[in-house]
Amino acid sequence: MNSKHDLVQSFLKAHPTEAARVLERQRGIAVLRLFEDLEPETIATVVERMNDHAAADLLDRLETGPATRVVAALPFRAMAILLRRMQSKEAVLDGLPDEVVTGFRLVDRFPDRSVGACMDPRALTATDDMKSGDVISAARRYPDRVRDVLFVVDRAGVLMGLSPMRQILGAPAESSVRDVMEPVRHTLSPYLTLQDAGDAPGWCYNSELPVADGEGVFLGTIGLVDIQRQGGRDSGYDHESEKALGELFRLGFSAFAGGLQLEPGRDPEREGGQDEGHGKSGQDEGNEDEGNAKKESGHE
Repeated sequence: MNSKHDLVQSFLKAHPTEAARVLERQRGIAVLRLFEDLEPETIATVVERMNDHAAADLLDRLETGPATRVVAALPFRAMAILLRRMQSKEAVLDGLPDEVVTGFRLVDRFPDRSVGACMDPRALTATDDMKSGDVISAARRYPDRVRDVLFVVDRAGVLMGLSPMRQILGAPAESSVRDVMEPVRHTLSPYLTLQDAGDAPGWCYNSELPVADGEGVFLGTIGLVDIQRQGGRDSGYDHESEKALGELFRLGFSAFAGGLQLEPGRDPEREGGQDEGHGKSGQDEGNEDEGNAKKESGHE
């Protein structure tokens, strides 16, 4: 691994959002060669922050094996959103665990930009007859499924209530989940648009809301931060200041990724004009033009 590669990888890790803006404008072979030398987790951190369509296009250009490893390193919600847009979706799904594929098949049933399409169906839940100690043991086995709120269901999967995880952690191990369970104040339909879901009154009580079908069966969870993040990825980043910043990063990133192609004997600081002391500054030229104009008008 050379110093140039180290520098690029450090940039990606330290500034994943800025790197995402750069990669949205860089879809050529140079990016694919760069990805060959990076860890899937590093690539996933950047890809998660890219515009969905740009990220899907980039992953489709990778070979199936590397693309599958990057997708597997993504959080489930980001993974599901990108898979819906990838032409190589089925080939990538063949390399993912069965439980991930099952979860994706569920969210893939719902319309694009809906709550159901962006929810996480793999969040940890508890049945109403479980003990608090059993919930804590399950959380230790599946830490990636733990949320701020634990949703409680009956044996048929119907949503019964919820409990903040801090209450579960503070409860006696032999206490029933029912003892710390609270009523569910608000549920979201999987067909609700993300825009409408962002205005739901339930966010006043919880940062994570349950998604349930018409019969009350729990389907998954979605957080307000997930809705806001998805809105940011869809915005297009059209602000002029962000365009300028992205272009600046693009130039620097291209230099690191591709190397500076300078011909022998050429000085990059003097490229494109005379050096200081031999050329006129813009201010000098402007003053000379102004003087000439005055002479022509007879008002020197």
